[in-house]
Amino acid sequence: MSKRAAASGATAANDTIAPEQARVPKAGRPSKPLITRRAAAETALALIDRDGLDALSLQSVARSIGVSAPSLYHHFKDKEELLTQVARCMLEEINREQERWSDDWETRTIELSLATRRVALRHPNAAPLAMRFFPRKLMLPAYERTLIDCPYPPEAHAVLLEVIEKFTYGSSLFAAAAEAHHTPAMPTVDAEHFPYLREALERAPADDEQLYVASLRVILDGLRARYGA
Repeated sequence: MSKRAAASGATAANDTIAPEQARVPKAGRPSKPLITRRAAAETALALIDRDGLDALSLQSVARSIGVSAPSLYHHFKDKEELLTQVARCMLEEINREQERWSDDWETRTIELSLATRRVALRHPNAAPLAMRFFPRKLMLPAYERTLIDCPYPPEAHAVLLEVIEKFTYGSSLFAAAAEAHHTPAMPTVDAEHFPYLREALERAPADDEQLYVASLRVILDGLRARYGA
């Protein structure tokens, strides 16, 4: 075969397989990311619910998602940053607790406080993250919304924000800690040694959530008595 014929044959062969080669997909980044910050944080929250906060690692989150651990470092520089996102997810869950919040200031305050408690008890192992990585910057719009239609004078605003927030998170985290460690919030009280305490507990609201709301109402009653409405 002449060199020209061989060259022609090679060209023909290349022409034949070129379309086939064009159909072979090329390797590269997927059109849609395999993971997102939100998906990783939600997975981490589920793992904390199941195994506890101390057991969480970037490796365990990566395994649950089905990716390699280094992939997570494209989204989080370390475990601390991931836990910050988990705390943010819990805050967003509070906002989704009700489709609509009351227009009445006191009723809405109770609804939001109660929603916070319910989310903390739903995720008792993760509840401490609310304090350790409290997303206060994200809370600024909520503070502002609370004050827009607040019935009390401006000099009372910082006080009411402080007392309501500290009661809400303090009581909620206390209850979540008891839940996480499977211990009762109040041990059995011997009536012989603690008669007044025993009577107080017997006369208390029927369940812990009712007691929580009744306690918050005392705070709101105090604000009303002090500052008027």
